[in-house]
Amino acid sequence: MHVGLIPLDERPVNTRDPVMIAAIAGVRLSLPPPRLLSMYRQAADCAALGSWLTETAPSLDALIVSCEMLGYGGLVASRISDEPAGTILARLDLLRTLKARHPQLQLLGFNLVTRVSNADHSGEEPAYWARYGTRLYQLSQLMDRQQQGEDVTHDMAHLVAAVPEPYRQDFLHRRARNHIVNLGALQLLAEGVFDLLVLSSDDTSPYGLPSREKRWLAEWGERLALGERLLMYPGADEVGCVLVARLLNMQAKRRPRFKPLYAPSEGALNIAPYEDGPVALTVQRQTYAVSGLVTEAESDFWLAVNAPVARHGEWDPELAEQERVERLPALQALVAEAVQQQQAGQPVIIVDVAYPNGADPTFLELLQAQINLPGLAAYGAWNTAGNTIGTALAQACASQFIANDVQQAAHERFLLHRLVEDWGYQRLVRAELREWLQQQTGSAEPTATNLRQVLARIEARLNQLIGELPGFAGRYHILPGSVRLPWGRMFEVDFELADGTGVDQ
Repeated sequence: MHVGLIPLDERPVNTRDPVMIAAIAGVRLSLPPPRLLSMYRQAADCAALGSWLTETAPSLDALIVSCEMLGYGGLVASRISDEPAGTILARLDLLRTLKARHPQLQLLGFNLVTRVSNADHSGEEPAYWARYGTRLYQLSQLMDRQQQGEDVTHDMAHLVAAVPEPYRQDFLHRRARNHIVNLGALQLLAEGVFDLLVLSSDDTSPYGLPSREKRWLAEWGERLALGERLLMYPGADEVGCVLVARLLNMQAKRRPRFKPLYAPSEGALNIAPYEDGPVALTVQRQTYAVSGLVTEAESDFWLAVNAPVARHGEWDPELAEQERVERLPALQALVAEAVQQQQAGQPVIIVDVAYPNGADPTFLELLQAQINLPGLAAYGAWNTAGNTIGTALAQACASQFIANDVQQAAHERFLLHRLVEDWGYQRLVRAELREWLQQQTGSAEPTATNLRQVLARIEARLNQLIGELPGFAGRYHILPGSVRLPWGRMFEVDFELADGTGVDQ
């Protein structure tokens, strides 16, 4: 099977990861050349992307398209560009032409309900977000609460006065534009241009304008009788991987069954940060997105879930020991059961969503001591719960199709990538390097003058951590010089693996 992908943006999670998952299943996944994609705040060449699609479509069996990339020029462009809705929709109209020319082409689309970032930071937002971001987030929450009948008049008046009207209007106009584009995507689904559409929501919460817009979109989905062809749930950067997995299962007419176990058990009801429902619901949504089923009976995969901490926050060194003591018995029991499942021949998936943006050190310590790490069906512990769970389920689905040593090696490499990134970098190295940078320069982010030194430190430290991973130590290392920071910031990292012979992986 040959699949094309127009990714959400150019970061590795949206480009490298889907390619690696497709390789596990022996599937060819083609992306546009990197020069055609976005570069952080610089939008992609949408016309060139359209030309690439037109030229590539005849050779494809299926196509996965991010409406953000094709329509706006990328994820960040969808938040900061000033182009009107009509311009975006005109670019998406190319998909009607492609479907008419290639009616047998499976066409899967995805688009986001734009987030409202809860931070005074404008790196991925309009410039005024640096001063008014948290207040706009609070205003968004109150507008939704008011619409649902709560009396928030006093708080609303205070926030309206605190944010200059031009910024409030720009904020609302951008949301209106992106909502129109989402309605346009629904229309493409209703017309049969899309065979499936995912409208996911990035950094969501139970209240806010994004939640309100989701209710509107869901209502239109019902009115248009879109049924199971429309999927709506929290997520973003994992969707490309998930839709690759869904295509694999659809092609093979499979509905893999996943049996979850949560630690602690009551943690299944906890809502993870940036999500709008319990983590058990996140598991159900992501399972359905890969065309799978959640079951309590016989299953194809056993899913171990390190559930979100009740305090709804990131890993905090000041609270680490207390939470370790509180959660350790449940984690020990979960790992013991995972070992038994693995020894019995059941494929085991590990998803660690106790904290966003990196692994739980206590959980990883237990896994290192007891689990056959290279034998896992999947592992994940990065960013949001939806990101982690969706990507891990996608890898597990791809593993069903392993038929030779090349595919098995691809599977093992992706496992190691996740362990090195989610535990090694996100939980350990990133914090270490940010602290070092702060001490050396007064800033926790790299600059042009110290970037080379930062990358060298990352490479050395990641190699050291690979040496601590049972089953991988001594077999792999970071390809010298391959470490990079895709957006020039410490938040995410990219690297290439080499095996013991130095072969690029």
